[in-house]
Amino acid sequence: MRILRGIYEGPGSHGVLRVAASFEKVHAVMRAMPGEGYFPALQQARERAGRPSPVTLSPVWERPEDTNSPGDPARDIAGVVRRHPEAEAVVTTRSEAALLLGEEPPEIGPQTNPVTGRRTKVVVPDWESPAVRETEAAELALEDLVRAHAAPGERSERPSVNLFGPLLFAPGAAAEYAEAERLMGLLGIEVNAKVPLGAEPGDLAKLTRGWVNVLLYREVGESATLYLQDEFRIPRVTTPMIGTSGTGAALKTVGRLCGLDHDAVRRALWAELSRTARLPWYARLAPPEVFEGRRAFVFGDFTYSLGLGYTLSREVGLEVPHCGTYMSHLGRDFSFHAETFAERTFITDDPEEVAARIEESAPDLVVGTHLERDVADSLGIPFLGLCPPVSENPFTERPVLGYAGSSTLADALERALGRVESRAETRLPALPWTEEAREELEGVPTFLRGRARRQAEDLARREAAPEVTREIFLASRP
Repeated sequence: MRILRGIYEGPGSHGVLRVAASFEKVHAVMRAMPGEGYFPALQQARERAGRPSPVTLSPVWERPEDTNSPGDPARDIAGVVRRHPEAEAVVTTRSEAALLLGEEPPEIGPQTNPVTGRRTKVVVPDWESPAVRETEAAELALEDLVRAHAAPGERSERPSVNLFGPLLFAPGAAAEYAEAERLMGLLGIEVNAKVPLGAEPGDLAKLTRGWVNVLLYREVGESATLYLQDEFRIPRVTTPMIGTSGTGAALKTVGRLCGLDHDAVRRALWAELSRTARLPWYARLAPPEVFEGRRAFVFGDFTYSLGLGYTLSREVGLEVPHCGTYMSHLGRDFSFHAETFAERTFITDDPEEVAARIEESAPDLVVGTHLERDVADSLGIPFLGLCPPVSENPFTERPVLGYAGSSTLADALERALGRVESRAETRLPALPWTEEAREELEGVPTFLRGRARRQAEDLARREAAPEVTREIFLASRP
């Protein structure tokens, strides 16, 4: 057993609940221990929207046979259908504790609301396992919902796309959808459906009207779009719309699949590039010393790590010594793409290993999740928290995707790399360490080791010591 200072992904049930809560008119029933019903409180704290969370707890406990209290799955699902007549679908899930206790998925079919007479579909994931983590569970849950609702139909008269994007709680999720929809509008392409954030089960039924499926966030939409491609022959675009190159490549592919005139698409993209995207200007007009020899460490999910890593390497000109992800189920595909721009790729869900790799590579910039913030701060390295999960939850969202997102990235880089330039001017040569001092340093947690080293060397310089000894190191500790 290991004690970690944080995790990148929650249990699989959390992913299923995020999918259900991302939709409108979808309710989730969670089989869990009585103390595991934390999701509604988490949603209220994160979303700050004032809407009740569409999650009902069906507690796993030893209940008397003659009681009507919650705990019977079939009765609890029927109660949800009765109390929430607006719900068009109910999704069930089981917590890790319930799975470890051997809780079986409920055997229950569609329910009829006694008030409205409407049939409510019940989606029961049968693939749940303690080994399936949050993101993979969200992907599979979305596929189950699409399978349950998608129906054959004629595609729209005018070119249209389905946007498969991030979930509830994702950083700037609504802004990412809005930017993608804006760019499609510039090409004269309608958005048939935006899935899953803000979508309804009825939107899933009309997915087959779309000409193309565009994956803004591949981690969640992969299985659903593969199903639509195999079952209904709807092509998909998987290029991350991050940076000007990625955005342009994705939009050109969408235009080609929709049968648009190539020259017209190119003119529209060039016009928008000159109006909106500031990253190319920043990369070309900044002083050469801002980028020359600078190294960026990138770690996070699949889409943002690959998109940002490629953009920093190919569009900005930074070296990327390490690019990694915590999504082991996508590890092979991630390494295949990341090897095109990074010196080394890796897959791990251990924050301490990530911290050790950051210290080893000694980058000038860290781009990662909120768990890398303390590591970068300890080492005195500028940090950009652009990869999920992030702890910040601003009221005003800015996209990272699209041409507007490239301007967001340019602003962030200007602030961060300006610090790099000033830090390089004041950097002092490292002092030698005695073996005893190094042994003491090894006992410091990895994510705090950089700060401990810096404090010890500062004390040694103040005392005019030629090296850092064990006594100096211990004296520098708070």
